[in-house]
Amino acid sequence: MRYLVTGATGFIGLHLCQALVDRGDSVLALVRTPAKAAKLPDAVQTLAGDLTLFAGDVTLPEVDVVIHLAGVVAAPTADVYEAINFTAVKELVNCLERQSWSPKRLVFASSLAAAGPSSLDRAWTEKDPLNPIDPYGEAKMRAEAVVRDASFPTTCFRPCIVLGPNDSASLTLFKAAQGGVGIRVGSQAQQLSFVDVRDVITGILHMSDDTRDGHYTYYVSHPEAIDTERLWAGLGRALGRRVRVLPVPALLLRALVPFATLGSKLLGKTNQLDLKQYRQMVAPAFVCSSAALSEDLSWQAEYGLDATLAHATAGYRASGALR
Repeated sequence: MRYLVTGATGFIGLHLCQALVDRGDSVLALVRTPAKAAKLPDAVQTLAGDLTLFAGDVTLPEVDVVIHLAGVVAAPTADVYEAINFTAVKELVNCLERQSWSPKRLVFASSLAAAGPSSLDRAWTEKDPLNPIDPYGEAKMRAEAVVRDASFPTTCFRPCIVLGPNDSASLTLFKAAQGGVGIRVGSQAQQLSFVDVRDVITGILHMSDDTRDGHYTYYVSHPEAIDTERLWAGLGRALGRRVRVLPVPALLLRALVPFATLGSKLLGKTNQLDLKQYRQMVAPAFVCSSAALSEDLSWQAEYGLDATLAHATAGYRASGALR
C-alpha cells in the first residue's frame, strides 16, 4: 500500500511511519524542513512543503491512503486554530478532489475535544452530538464535516489523551511527577479516557485498511476510564516517586492564565496554561467509548495505564528528556 502522511514528524506521526515501514508499506511524508525529515525512518520518502501546499494547483503523487495527522494543539490565537485545524483540512480535501486519481480512503485525526466534556456518568459515543468548548475543538468539529462531504471514503478518528514516548505535551506531566508534585483542579478528580500511542497506531492501521465505502467516525481510547488521582499515582509508580497531589482552586487557576500567556510570549515558549487548557482542566470529565471501533474493525486496546506509563517513561529516559 502507498501512503501520504501529514504530520509525519510529530508524536503520533513518527510512530505511525515506523509501523507502516515495518509492515512493508510505501510512505510519502509531507515535511517542512530537512531537519524534520531526518527524524523519519530511512525508507520514508518526503514531499517538501507545509499545509499551504494543498491550497495551490499541485499534482500529488498517486497513493492509496492519505492520513492527515498535521494540526496544532496549542496556538496563540483562535485564528491559528482555524487556519491549521479547519482551513488546511478543507484545502487538503479540495486538493484531493482535483487529482486525476482518488484515494481509497482519507483518515483524518480529529480529537475528543470536538465532542467537548462528557458527563460524570456516561462516556461519549459516536451517536452523541458534538459540543466543543474551545476554538481547537470547534475547528476539529468543522473539519470533520468537510471530510465527511468528500467524494471518496473517509474515516475521522477522535483520540483522547494519547500517552507514549517522545510526546512533548505529556512530558510536562512526567516532569511534575518526577518532582513529586501533581495538581487536581477543585475538590473532585477529573475523569479521563486515555490510550497508549501503540494502540492508536494499530487503530489507524485498522482504519486505513478498511475497504468499505462511505464515511465513518470513531473514538479511540482504552475501555477503562481513569481520573486525575489515578493518573498521578500511575505516574509515581512509573517513575519510582511518591507524588503528592495538591488541590488548586479553579478561580486561582483562571487568574494565572494571563500571566502564563504573557510569560510564554516573553520566553518564546508554548503556553502550557492558556484559556483553552483552563477550560479543559476545569471540565468534570472527558470520557469516550471505543466500542464502535472494536465492533466494526475488530480493534482492541492492549495496554493498560501502568504499561502505558512505563513505556512512555522508558522512552523519555532513553531520549534524555527524563533522568
